[in-house]
Amino acid sequence: MSEPLKSEFSARLRRVPGQLLLALTNGTAILVIAAAILAVIAASKVTHLAQNVASTTTDAVLSRVGGDPRWVVQTIQRVSDDVRTLVTALEQVKIDGVAAPEPEIEGLNERLSALEANIEQLRDARSRLIEEVLAKVGSSVNEWLQNFTACPHEDVNTPGQRS
Repeated sequence: MSEPLKSEFSARLRRVPGQLLLALTNGTAILVIAAAILAVIAASKVTHLAQNVASTTTDAVLSRVGGDPRWVVQTIQRVSDDVRTLVTALEQVKIDGVAAPEPEIEGLNERLSALEANIEQLRDARSRLIEEVLAKVGSSVNEWLQNFTACPHEDVNTPGQRS
């Protein structure tokens, strides 16, 4: 080999570790970016699934209790409006020194009583739901254990034959 070819070859050979390190860094960066994109997609899907499960569970519990989810939301909004009206009236009482607004307080008390009854029904439904979930999990585990113990085992000394 001639002298210029040897020097060119050795120069290229000296650059190989740096180029290899650069290629590994680029590959790692690409993998990190791909993993980040997959993590964002997975987080989005999990969040969407959680929202669907929460919505479905809430609707199921409310329908089982006998309440309409829209009615509960409307009642809560009415209570919120009543509280705002009462706060405004109390501020006016403070400023003017007028007597307390009895009709607003009575209306708020009635709506709060209805909401308390609904909350108590929801608590009862939650307790029943938890009991049913635990019962179903228990029966599933029991069934799995029964199926597991019913499986035929192979003898270690004679493979292929049932004992």
